[in-house]
Amino acid sequence: MTAQGRMLLSGFAELGATDTTCFLGQWPFRLSAAADVEKLREYADRLGLRSVWVSHLASLFGFDTRSGNEAVLTACADDPLFRVFATIDPRDDDWPAELDWAADAGAQGIRVAPGFHRYDVAAVQPVLAACAERELPLQLIARLDDARVRHPLSPAVDLELHRIADLVRDRPQQPLLISGLNRADWIELNRHLGDDAPESMVLDLWHVNGPTHVADRLGDDPERWVFGSGFPVQTPEATALQLAASALSTDMLQAITSRNAASLIYADPIGP
Repeated sequence: MTAQGRMLLSGFAELGATDTTCFLGQWPFRLSAAADVEKLREYADRLGLRSVWVSHLASLFGFDTRSGNEAVLTACADDPLFRVFATIDPRDDDWPAELDWAADAGAQGIRVAPGFHRYDVAAVQPVLAACAERELPLQLIARLDDARVRHPLSPAVDLELHRIADLVRDRPQQPLLISGLNRADWIELNRHLGDDAPESMVLDLWHVNGPTHVADRLGDDPERWVFGSGFPVQTPEATALQLAASALSTDMLQAITSRNAASLIYADPIGP
């Protein structure tokens, strides 16, 4: 990395960001894309993160979600750096019991992944309602990799944006984080919502990469975005450097890197 790159990352580290989209485990289609707890801590130290929202990749690719949920709760639940987001699959008849178990075990949020578990986005609606009752934020994984380079054995499919819009309309007040959309996706999604997306819906940034001016446009709606890297599936420095090199104000950067994420957590609206 160049000296300028290191300087920009040092500036990013001073923001004390929250990374809303991280994982433990092994991405099955690339050997280098893996992380254990120690690797997550090293990553957090490197970029000055004050909070990491994490689930386990085994819950996306295994025979069930419980194995990955148990592993991430065992590894991370007692560490203040981490907020565990348990993965729920609404195809399972006992998913409400799994959600209750996860919340009782220390999960502070829920993730769903229709494109990996292969169900219609509409099936997320009862999970969203259950999260509202339990005061848990919900994160919808729209994608974790670019379809143009997706491994041919991957089960993942990208979600139809109008289906996501229907879900948002069902419960517009429920905190919802959507992971993996790019800027064009967001424009189309907002169009489906009548250019009036609810304030409770935010999007992460790992798939909004490109020249500096792409990040500058986040200033049009800085309350809409959170820092989420997709680590270890994606390279986090790409998103961090883009923000650090942007023309965004310090207040906008603080909103995007931490304040907007904190607003999704019911019990802790201002802290980490």
